[in-house]
Amino acid sequence: MKRRTALQASIGVVATLALAACGGGNTSGGSAGSASLTIALNSAPNSLDPAKVAVGPFLNYMDPAYASLLTRKADGTLAAGLADKWGYVGSGNTKFRLKLRKGVKFADGTPITATDVVDSIKYFQQGSGPGGSYVRPLTFSTPDSSTVVVNSPTPNPDMGALFTPAFMSGAIVSPAGLKDPKKLATATFGAGPYVLSAQQTVSNDHYVYVPNKNFYDQSAIHFKKITVKVMPNVNSQAQALKSGQIDLMYGTPDVAPTIAGNKSLTLLKAPTTWAGLFLLDRDGTVVKGLGDVRVRQALNFAIDRAAITKAVYGDFGAPVSQPAMPGYDGYSPEAETMYPYDPAKAKKLLKAAGYKKLTIPVNYGSFDPSTTKMLQAVQDQLAKVGVTLKLKGAANFGGWINDFLSKKYAATVLSPGQGGGENFYAQQAGFIKTGIMNVFAVDDKDVTAAFDRLGKSDPQSSGAAAKKLTDVIVRKALALPVSGTDTIAMYDNKLRDVKFGVGTAQLTPNVTWTSR
Repeated sequence: MKRRTALQASIGVVATLALAACGGGNTSGGSAGSASLTIALNSAPNSLDPAKVAVGPFLNYMDPAYASLLTRKADGTLAAGLADKWGYVGSGNTKFRLKLRKGVKFADGTPITATDVVDSIKYFQQGSGPGGSYVRPLTFSTPDSSTVVVNSPTPNPDMGALFTPAFMSGAIVSPAGLKDPKKLATATFGAGPYVLSAQQTVSNDHYVYVPNKNFYDQSAIHFKKITVKVMPNVNSQAQALKSGQIDLMYGTPDVAPTIAGNKSLTLLKAPTTWAGLFLLDRDGTVVKGLGDVRVRQALNFAIDRAAITKAVYGDFGAPVSQPAMPGYDGYSPEAETMYPYDPAKAKKLLKAAGYKKLTIPVNYGSFDPSTTKMLQAVQDQLAKVGVTLKLKGAANFGGWINDFLSKKYAATVLSPGQGGGENFYAQQAGFIKTGIMNVFAVDDKDVTAAFDRLGKSDPQSSGAAAKKLTDVIVRKALALPVSGTDTIAMYDNKLRDVKFGVGTAQLTPNVTWTSR
């Protein structure tokens, strides 16, 4: 199994915060290019607070203003960011050291110290964003003003990934921001190449970032302005892309074919994520039946994954029965054969568990058309075996978060669902007791044991351990995967260096793109 870099595609779950147009830091970077960059997303950020913001495409709101301790090279290996030296100390995968590069400053001009780094990560530990659950167990020491030593109570084979842009916990927040955390929701207090412009930003409509003159590498500032525009309708985005009003958007299987033959545009796709249902209520708190493994297995036998995938995703998806993608760490050929389409067996399992009929409340984001179509197809097929999905759509991401946190819904759909990457992180969010997606804090001892074995594994044994973790999750039917889907990016050919990170469902940070 090819090892891949970590993907953190789960999301922060926080209440919607009102976004006002205000910013922080200094502007007017000295070497910014003459071009501007405009990106379209289908939802405003749930917050601009790095400890609360959702990741995935929402990192487009964060990457300009918040530089990370570490970054990634084109081949996926770790690279320098605010820190220019890093690595494990000793053996056992429990101690990791970071050394800050000389002269780095926050956007407000204050120097970054090791104490600032620790204070920022401790703030993340208290946050509701995805980074919090991964760094919460860690402790820190500062041998000197530029060195941070990170200690994990349990082995972690990929600790450096936590400090890259995909996880946000390495995006260091300044003391000024930590002093009044409420301001973090609407302003930026980082050390990135740009800062949010209060004068040019309109909350929930568009967010404008301008160069930061205190960024340590002025040659890395490629645009005079980066704008992230909120456009809920993907067809409107496509029209704006064709007419030159925006430079990049995330496509869907429906809209992607509409740019075929347009020589001024490029379509980039990669098989990166699984779409389906997270079965949240695995202890049967809201829906008693979901506490029975036979019921969860019945749901998996009742789904014709091939038919749904063809109808919803066409050439941009493939059926999957597990929360991992082919070619990624943790993908299991054995797990893929566990649930062939067999509605008769589904009915038999439901009957054995004592259920002829069952109703499951599900929340989802109606702002994502592909997710909506997939879920409606699943709803139709489950109805044939006596299972009713009671759907609650949210028109924006903040609404999805509010519904998710309410614990009224026994299952949810996150689009994109968790994708590939190192299984140690990819499955932690949804299936470990402290995972950010495990809102009912379900504690499955078999999953925990498999997860712990993976954490202690060395490079020679980690591939097998990752597969075993996937096998446990699938055998116990802790989710209802349906399709492996492509992440689709569509952009104007004037952009350069737009690519998917190695083994992730995310594009490389927008600050690394250039324009001809």
